[in-house]
Amino acid sequence: MKTEHDTLGDMSRMRAAIDNSDMDAIVIVSPENLRYAADVQFTSQLKIRDRLTFIVWAKEKDPVMVVCQVWEALVRRSSWITDLRTYREFQDSAVAMVAGVLAEMGLEKGRIGYEGEYLAGRYCDEMRAALPNAKITECDDLLARVRMFKTPAEVNLLRGAYNGTANALLAAWSNVSEGQTERDVSRRLANGILASGAGSVAAMVMGAGENTGLHAEASSYRIQQGDIMKSDCGGLYEGYFSNIGRTAKLGALNDQDRSIWTRLREIQHELIDMLRPGNTGQEVFHACARLHAERDLPFPFGHNGHSVGLMIHERPIIGPHETIPYEAGMVSTVETRVRWPGKIGYHMEDLFLITESGPELLSTAFDNEEIRVV
Repeated sequence: MKTEHDTLGDMSRMRAAIDNSDMDAIVIVSPENLRYAADVQFTSQLKIRDRLTFIVWAKEKDPVMVVCQVWEALVRRSSWITDLRTYREFQDSAVAMVAGVLAEMGLEKGRIGYEGEYLAGRYCDEMRAALPNAKITECDDLLARVRMFKTPAEVNLLRGAYNGTANALLAAWSNVSEGQTERDVSRRLANGILASGAGSVAAMVMGAGENTGLHAEASSYRIQQGDIMKSDCGGLYEGYFSNIGRTAKLGALNDQDRSIWTRLREIQHELIDMLRPGNTGQEVFHACARLHAERDLPFPFGHNGHSVGLMIHERPIIGPHETIPYEAGMVSTVETRVRWPGKIGYHMEDLFLITESGPELLSTAFDNEEIRVV
């Protein structure tokens, strides 16, 4: 039987965060935080938003899950949480059941955290009406901070996901020939991502020629000799995302390609070296803007990398307002790119584990030091 010590995530950190917070209980509802806390992937909640699952987790108590009957058998088989309260969809109110669990715990007047970034307004209103004396506040930051630190099992999963995706992209581009469409390549890439172990394809930016100046999915454009090709792609592996960026060319590199790529790689290396405990994403972002300016490259972007896990963009972000210091055990991408819309674009993105001794590259497949010539 699974216990909380068998989960991908760190339930000890989650318990400590709840016990040390100013909330009496939190209510978890988003697919990413349910995946983390229950250690079960509720795939349909990504598409059927009213098939709600909740976890009610009070201080110094074991969590209680409110789950649709459709999911009951899966949860009993796969989750470490044993206290389940089931409801029949379109007949029972999951929110009313959550209120009942909180009342059962004596928390009708407690301070209750909920996921304000996810839970729809109608459900928030229903919860407040069912618990008129409770103080209901957001707990998104608490959950985000717990998930910032990756367990060794999460790191291994992400490493495999990123390398599986990178190898799929390398294989897809290695078979490019003049006249193939972007969609031809995109379909090969999607099949490769699935073959590498992903349950689904999660991101598929693919362009060639002047379309590399855009951030868009594949089109019917036919790839020509001498075209730059660019992709920002990923899959969903056991609920965890990959998100990798690479650039290739059908034909020999020219002086422009070499010049731009050399400058981008210089920027990338300097930013990677800043992924150390104590630095912040804000500092890395401002360094990125300065390095682009020094190398006469435009930088119109709002970020230049991010953590990743159960969401593609997790904190800390390499952005202008990110003040959370990096700590060992966090991960971050560095995503250095340049685009001239309607002309050309170049893109690179890799994933790193932050350690006390410096950043460790996790996405080691499909070397990114040079533009890949195919």
